[in-house]
Amino acid sequence: MHIKQITISNFRSFRQQPEIEAFSTHTNCVVGRNGSGKSNLLDAVQFVLLAPRFANLRQEERQALLHEGSGSAAVNAFVEIVFDNADHRFALEHSDEVVLRRTVGLKKDEFFLQRKRVTKQEVQSLLEGAGFSRSNPYYIVQQGKVQDLCTMSDVERLRLLKEVAGTVVYDQKKTESLAKMQENGHSITKIQEILDDIEAKLDELQAEKEELTAYQALDRQRRALQYVLYDKQLRKARHDLDQLEHARTSHVQNLSALHEELKDTHEAIRNKDAVLKTKTNALRRNQTTLEAHEQDKTSRVTAVTRLQLECQELLEAVRSGAEQLQSNEKELEAVQAEIEASQTNLRDTVQPAYDQAVAVLQDLTTRRDEASRQVESLYAKQGRGQHFQTVQDRDAFLQSSVEELLATQRDKTSAVQAQQDTLANLRRSVTQETTEIDKLTSQLTSQAAGLQSLSKTIEETKRQRLELHDARKEAWREAEALHDQVREARGTFQRAKQDTAKVMPRATAMGLKALTSVVEQEGLTSDQYFGMLMDNFVLRDDKYQTAVEVAAQNALFHVVVDTDVTASRLMKRLEADKLGRVTFLPLNQLRIDQPNLPQSNDIRPMLDLCLQYDRKVERALQHVFGKKLLARTPEIASEWSAQHGVDAITLDGDLCSRKGALTGGYVDTSKSRLRAHAKQTEAQAALQNVETLHQGKSREAEQVEQQVTNLMQELQRQESKQAELSRMVQGKEMELDRIQARLENHKKQVEMVEKTLIPPLERDIVALNGDMDRLKAEMGTPLTQTLSDEDRKLLATLKETQTRLVAEIESQSDKVAQVGLDRQKLQSLLDDNLLKRQRELREGGVDGRRRQSHGRLSSAAVQAEQQEELAECQRRLDDALRVKDEIEGRLEESRRVDEELRGEIIVVKNELEQLKSEYLNVSKRLEEAQNETERLMNKRSMCISTREEKMRSIRELGSLPPPAELDKHSGKSTEALKNSIEGVNKKLKKYSHINNKAFDQYINFSEQRESLLVRKAELDQGAEKVEELVSSLDQQKDEAINRTFRGVSAHFKDVFEELVPNGAGELILRTAMDEAMEDDANDTDQDDDSVNADSPKKAKGFDANNPDVNLYRGIGIQVRFSAVGENYLMSQLSGGQKALVSLALIFAIQRCDPAPFYILDELDQALDASYRAAVANLIQKQATSTENPTQFIVSTFRPELVAIANRCYGISLQNKVSRIHPLSKKDALHFI
Repeated sequence: MHIKQITISNFRSFRQQPEIEAFSTHTNCVVGRNGSGKSNLLDAVQFVLLAPRFANLRQEERQALLHEGSGSAAVNAFVEIVFDNADHRFALEHSDEVVLRRTVGLKKDEFFLQRKRVTKQEVQSLLEGAGFSRSNPYYIVQQGKVQDLCTMSDVERLRLLKEVAGTVVYDQKKTESLAKMQENGHSITKIQEILDDIEAKLDELQAEKEELTAYQALDRQRRALQYVLYDKQLRKARHDLDQLEHARTSHVQNLSALHEELKDTHEAIRNKDAVLKTKTNALRRNQTTLEAHEQDKTSRVTAVTRLQLECQELLEAVRSGAEQLQSNEKELEAVQAEIEASQTNLRDTVQPAYDQAVAVLQDLTTRRDEASRQVESLYAKQGRGQHFQTVQDRDAFLQSSVEELLATQRDKTSAVQAQQDTLANLRRSVTQETTEIDKLTSQLTSQAAGLQSLSKTIEETKRQRLELHDARKEAWREAEALHDQVREARGTFQRAKQDTAKVMPRATAMGLKALTSVVEQEGLTSDQYFGMLMDNFVLRDDKYQTAVEVAAQNALFHVVVDTDVTASRLMKRLEADKLGRVTFLPLNQLRIDQPNLPQSNDIRPMLDLCLQYDRKVERALQHVFGKKLLARTPEIASEWSAQHGVDAITLDGDLCSRKGALTGGYVDTSKSRLRAHAKQTEAQAALQNVETLHQGKSREAEQVEQQVTNLMQELQRQESKQAELSRMVQGKEMELDRIQARLENHKKQVEMVEKTLIPPLERDIVALNGDMDRLKAEMGTPLTQTLSDEDRKLLATLKETQTRLVAEIESQSDKVAQVGLDRQKLQSLLDDNLLKRQRELREGGVDGRRRQSHGRLSSAAVQAEQQEELAECQRRLDDALRVKDEIEGRLEESRRVDEELRGEIIVVKNELEQLKSEYLNVSKRLEEAQNETERLMNKRSMCISTREEKMRSIRELGSLPPPAELDKHSGKSTEALKNSIEGVNKKLKKYSHINNKAFDQYINFSEQRESLLVRKAELDQGAEKVEELVSSLDQQKDEAINRTFRGVSAHFKDVFEELVPNGAGELILRTAMDEAMEDDANDTDQDDDSVNADSPKKAKGFDANNPDVNLYRGIGIQVRFSAVGENYLMSQLSGGQKALVSLALIFAIQRCDPAPFYILDELDQALDASYRAAVANLIQKQATSTENPTQFIVSTFRPELVAIANRCYGISLQNKVSRIHPLSKKDALHFI
């Protein structure tokens, strides 16, 4: 057997160490730094193997074993070891591998063997059977164990030897045996004392037997008299009790009637309360409705008044509009005539005169300018004659002047062309603007029509909004009324639930209440969860209700499910959340016996006769009602119940159980489970119905509300569209005005260009041509300083002409100005007065609001629209009047209902007061009846007490005298019997000291004496056996110690020779005889004062094979480290030598009681290299032995053990967590 694997979790420095790679069957070496966890690994093995230091742990020791590194705190830890059990050292059948785990928590340990939970005692027995003895703990050598052996005294080594020999077990058994002997001694002493007392008591009882004989004769006579007296009194008590029972039966019937009357009165009061509450709520709802109708009436009256005023305003507007229209038509005719006359005057007279005057003025101006140029030309010609010396200079100057004039002419020509282009552009603009005006006018007409249509649509939408507002109010009013009904129905349902909860256990009520939500959360279907048993059947007739309730009792509240799996799921939820208790009936687990039930007119099976149910739950109903019969009378029920072994119930609820018990009496129907459940079901159905109506009406109200919202949105959209369209119309009107103004401006510009700008330029061009012709004509002529006669004549003529033309121009200018002023007056009259007035008259005085709403409309169109608005307003007024009449009708109806409800409430209150008075009267009668019942019950109790007392007195008399003796006293009266009893009692007084139980006590004490004598003999025999056992245990203990010393001594000699080939070592047993023979003991002559196992002393009484252990005083060690030389004791050795000797002693103990494996923790730390090599060779030899191979797990800091190891492991510590990982031998040596 050996260790294969170790798994560690949360143990000390190990957090979650997975399974360590399988250990070698020979030598395994563990290396690591100090504090990395090597010792914790070895402690983990000791923890599982129940080493003494881990056998019994306190809480602080448990806490110290739990991992305390980073992360969450560990609450438990475990270590698991897998053993190879091929040699079946563990006494487990068919187990070549044994898995042993120990788990430690803060409060308890748990042990697992082969993955199954076992007890600590079972693990200890298994380990001891496999050789892990508590008396030899050296199969695990911890740090410091070697040092402890080095410092041990001889006495401590002797104590260690005794532990290895297992003397602890012998001492325990001896202690137990001695305690048993002491206990037996006490028992024997006590028994002897009791025997002495019994002998004395028997002598006293022998004298008392004679007096007892005379006493018994008198006592027999007294008992006969007492029996006759008690029998007479018992018969009288039974007779009185029968009379009381008849009276009580009649009184119970009366009391039941009073209970029923009181219950009916209470139910009537509850009903009246409910009716009063309903009427009160109805009155409150009607008052709310009445207030709403009054508010509606007020709002409707306000709306009617507003509409009447609006219609009156529209009517007046239509009338005034018609009058204004007629006046405007007359004025428009006059204005149009005046416009025509003015236009005719302007076109035929004023404009032609103005044009002619302007043309004459332009002609005169042209002629004047031409004359002025000619004059200036002549003066220039005269000046050039004086200015230039030669003709050539003059001609050059003239040529340059001609060129300048030619350039000027080109500029003028370009200016004319530019003005003509401008004129063409202006004419195109006029044409385009005229087209735009036509287009805008068409658009304005269309948009005005659309705006008018949209206005009508908005009015219609507003009317629909008012109608929907009324419908919404009515819908919400009805929904509010239904909400009150829902509240009333919910209150009724809650009261019914409370009544149902009162007739069932509190825990069941809690469980059933929580079960509804649990079923929904679990997602159970109707084929899995069927509800309570009473939900799954219907009574064929209400007369069966009492019988069914008595038969089922609280089973009515049991819950039917399909399988036990479903029941388990629901029970776990109820238990986890502490939601109450429910009994489940899983259909798959119900075992139904089909008894042969009778079928007759007097008795029938209850299930077939009384219930209708679904076949799915037939097994549940069979389970509850399958062995229940419905009988006509209690006598029939009792008869059939006894014959068939079933329960029989009558219609009145009298139950005859199959065990013979008969129960019955008054049944309080107010506590009926079925009735309470039926009321709850009815109230729930009513609540669901009212809630459905309320939800439907609420949805209807919400739909109307949504319609109102949609209509408001549509109205807002239409009004927004109207405002946008109005802005568009206004924009187009403004744009039309701007285009018309621009058209007029462009026409004026065309006229100005045609008549004012272009003609002067053309005249300038003609004048420039004349100047160039004159300059060209002058070129080549002789150069003279004075003008010729012809030129002088021409100059004089031109001056005269110029003077005359200036005068004519002044005169013509005055004329043009006068004609122009007339023309301007006439044009201003047309533009600023007559045409504007014409437009105003055609528009008919449309106000700004209508212009904004409808654009440019004629007076007739506006008048027609006003008439349409008047008709629409009149229609809305008619609708408002109709609605007002309807509201007034509903208001009158609400007032009538209010009066009726108030009257009904008064009637109900009076009836309720009358019922309460009646209830008090019935309660008083019931209290009196209950007092009478209590009085009868007290009398009955007294009779029953008397009956029981007499029956008890008769029973206490014991065995009765013969009937002949009783017959002698049967004719006596009660007083005579009492006197006779008194006389007998006086005779018995002289025997007052008599022991009535003398015979029985004598026999009992005799039997006790015999049993105690037998017990004393058994205890004496047991004491002898215990003494033999103690002697045997002492002998076995001495043999074990001597055998262990011889074995350890021999193995110590061999092991020391293996570790020190040229040395020798032996164990020396020191005895009391050695101490007595010592006169002056010293360390150098111990060989003469000691005896060892190989050379025992030849003393008197000294057995060489098994000497007396009580003579032992200690064990010494004597060694030498060379073939020749002196021997040394432990105190004379160096530290390394002491460690080597201690290791030799450890290996000797291990060989004496070999274990399947050894765990050694840094045992070579105090050795030098040569001794470490010797220890390593010894371990390797023992590990690879063919006869008894042993597994070693060692930890070291030295290379010698690593060199001989078959497998190496490294332990590292990081973040306070140790980890084990396999290493190659090379890596392990490198780490060392």
